[in-house]
Amino acid sequence: MQNDEATSNEDKTIVDWHERYSVGIPKIDEQHRELLRLTNELYAACLNDDAEAKEQFKNTIGSLVHYVSEHFSAEERLLQRVNYPKYAEHKAQHESFVKKMLEQVSSFREGKSFVPNNFVRYLRDWTLGHIAVSDKQYADYIFALKREGKL
Repeated sequence: MQNDEATSNEDKTIVDWHERYSVGIPKIDEQHRELLRLTNELYAACLNDDAEAKEQFKNTIGSLVHYVSEHFSAEERLLQRVNYPKYAEHKAQHESFVKKMLEQVSSFREGKSFVPNNFVRYLRDWTLGHIAVSDKQYADYIFALKREGKL
């Protein structure tokens, strides 16, 4: 039995957006949806083992690295603007993720041992876990500031 985060291989997706992932900040939610869309695109490329799929994976992984960087920068600017007390911790989580992701991408591009399916599952799990815990925490902080009239 599948959980509702993962869908069948038939539609070539590994994760679907659900409103429970929403942090309530439209721009951030939009970016999270795009990260999941790119994760699904990578997953679809993993399902085939032909040259076209490998080229699609290579192109998508480049787009994902770029988009992750943009998203993290946007989040970090937001957290700085509201003087989020856990900013350094949140930024460190981003940096750790980017480092691991870039190591994996480097292995892939250099032809070293790399299992695309495992990489995609890591992306999905890390992203959903980060949204569910760390991103929800800063969203709660921001909404508390708004309720108090400080934003």
